[in-house]
Amino acid sequence: MKIAVSGKGGVGKTTLSAGLALTFAQSGRKVFAIDADPACNLAAALGCQDRSKIVHVGEMKELIRERTGAPNEGYGVFFKMNPQVAD
Repeated sequence: MKIAVSGKGGVGKTTLSAGLALTFAQSGRKVFAIDADPACNLAAALGCQDRSKIVHVGEMKELIRERTGAPNEGYGVFFKMNPQVAD
């Protein structure tokens, strides 16, 4: 199951996302929560104390290259707009 939460700012997306993640995790499901908000408050809402292991997806160069086919650097490069998301 994949659930995406989006909407205008200040309407409770982080609170709803944290609640859903916790509810599913407590029911025994495996949960992978991704915070794409620049404010990055989902970890705090989930009670994560150690943020040192959190890596911004934009810094995962190898993952980006693997999923999009884009080279490490360059200007005007082509990449797949529909990368694999079956993970």
